[in-house]
Amino acid sequence: MNNWSDGSITDNGFKLHYYRTGGDKPPLVINHGAGDDGLCWTCVTKELETDYDVILPDARGHGKSSSGRGDYSTQTRVKDLAKLIHSLGIDHTVIGGHSMGADTCLHYAATFPDQVRGVFLEDPPIIMPGETFDLGQGTIKAENAGRWMAGMMLVFKLAPKFIGIRLARKMFPTYPDDEIIPWVNSKRRVSSNFLNALPGMALDHGQPFDAFKKVEAPILLFTGDREKMAIVSQAAAQEAVNANPKVEVVHLAGASHDIRRTRFDGYISNLRDFLSKIYPP
Repeated sequence: MNNWSDGSITDNGFKLHYYRTGGDKPPLVINHGAGDDGLCWTCVTKELETDYDVILPDARGHGKSSSGRGDYSTQTRVKDLAKLIHSLGIDHTVIGGHSMGADTCLHYAATFPDQVRGVFLEDPPIIMPGETFDLGQGTIKAENAGRWMAGMMLVFKLAPKFIGIRLARKMFPTYPDDEIIPWVNSKRRVSSNFLNALPGMALDHGQPFDAFKKVEAPILLFTGDREKMAIVSQAAAQEAVNANPKVEVVHLAGASHDIRRTRFDGYISNLRDFLSKIYPP
């Protein structure tokens, strides 16, 4: 974890934990996806910490944060992020995230448009009606994705760590240890309450595009290949652009849902370009 600090804020007994690189630099708040936690951004953070003060929250039910006790809605996650940003005194910042974390960022930027300088979204849950997910060995309907994810995460939560690492390396043979180890550790830390709630976390097909319309800051939308389990289709990306002309779509060929992990080279270069426009050197 290098010299990153380790802190938390507490509100009515609820603890929201975060990691922070620190320093007198432009702030950048990055939010993880379902089942991950803040340290799952280790590789990206190591690339950015020289130029930015990177804050990595653990969402409720993840990492060292408190359990959500069944409440993991988008609106609640947005409130958590707002409390964290306000408590740390870093209003008017750049925010970004992956999957569930991207959903949080999109709706935060729509709710507090004057508090955001820029937003980057890595394969958020933007799904057109009738779309399915390709798992490599078949497809599943969007409404069944949560159940499949919860089952997979539970295997890694319950398995001994050495077996989890071995399985993860087989699943993701190109990932470095800075990706594999935090990924496995996050599954062991995710709360059972979140896993139980995940299958019932409904996706609203219209709401994300309504949220795009309300965002005033520049938006960078990363997409991967649908045949490699990426969520955002070409049609969904175009719908986002139609909703807000400030959306810039970057498609990285060969990328899975975990775009930064499967196409790190293209991901980090495009992210750096985006950030340099918002925070000029």
